[in-house]
Amino acid sequence: MSDPSSSGPRAFRTLGIETSCDETAVAVLDADGSVRVNLVSSQVAAHAPYLGVVPEIAARHHLEALPRLLAAADGAVGLDSVELLAVTRGPGLIGSLLVGTSFAAAWAWARGLPLVGVDHLEGHLVSPFVALDGSPARPAPDRALVLVVSGGHSSYFLLEGGDPRPLNRTRDDAAGEIFDKLSAALGLGYPGGPVVDRLAEGGDPTAFRFTAPRIKDPRGALDFSFSGLKSAAIRLAVGLGPLPLADPATPPQAVLDLLASFRRTVSDWLLAPLDELVERLRPTVVATSGGVAANSELRRRLQAWGRSAGIEVVLPPLALTTDNAAMIARAGQLRAARGTLDDPLRLRAYPRAPWKAGADARGRPVFPALYWPMA
Repeated sequence: MSDPSSSGPRAFRTLGIETSCDETAVAVLDADGSVRVNLVSSQVAAHAPYLGVVPEIAARHHLEALPRLLAAADGAVGLDSVELLAVTRGPGLIGSLLVGTSFAAAWAWARGLPLVGVDHLEGHLVSPFVALDGSPARPAPDRALVLVVSGGHSSYFLLEGGDPRPLNRTRDDAAGEIFDKLSAALGLGYPGGPVVDRLAEGGDPTAFRFTAPRIKDPRGALDFSFSGLKSAAIRLAVGLGPLPLADPATPPQAVLDLLASFRRTVSDWLLAPLDELVERLRPTVVATSGGVAANSELRRRLQAWGRSAGIEVVLPPLALTTDNAAMIARAGQLRAARGTLDDPLRLRAYPRAPWKAGADARGRPVFPALYWPMA
């Protein structure tokens, strides 16, 4: 509960709901951002036979799981004391988003509670500053450079005064997606990120080399492009023998070397803009989030970079790298503290947020900007 004697914007005990893709999640956070309950219902088994997320299946599973998770949260901590409801409104699969936003809008309206629609990426941006040990959430630094990297997103953001500014984007596939595609080609299963990461530990990361993409648009010089790497890695895999692998549990050494080289290249490319962005923007903290933030090599190299550069690196708990409602609840708390609330009768979900040309402080079109429909 909030402390009425404290100064500044009021804080709320918050219920968070996340249904943007294939994870149904519910969380309850105290007013200081400490996590009281964080529940996730995974759909991996439902989508694994298709080697990817099937939107219709995802939406139906959300319909089944959301009431069950809310009942579990109510039994664990009680929902009668909730003062604010935060829900993911986009981007994501529109059917999945509509399940969450429709439920949240009705729940908030029926109880007369304030409602906040949260952008999924904003949730990822604050997740490194949320703990799962019961301690309060860490206030967002004044200038934090955050790499959000997952199956659908690969972008650096500057988080300044609570406002996110996108600095680059992926022009095609996201980093997490290409892990899934290579894993599927090899017959290693879905999702691909964890299994590729595990197997890569047994390979030689210098065995194969990949050519970095060239982006000619000067406004996107720091953008990512992973589709070429995906295609090249799959072609190399085909050359190593028949696919899928006859025994995925014990791949030959050449495949382990390919996976290690592939993982190393993804990390190389993700970290390539880091020095330039730090030089330009002078952040006090560098962080990462999203599903690929669980990748062991990326985490090791970011920590090593931070020690070398003398800049604090913040990594989210592994349980908060995948989609979760704790990060949505926290982002909702921060939005409510800035006075940004939504009308439950007018809340709209959106599958994606469009990009438009942006400019730096001198008016130069260096970075793209993102239009946040909920601002």
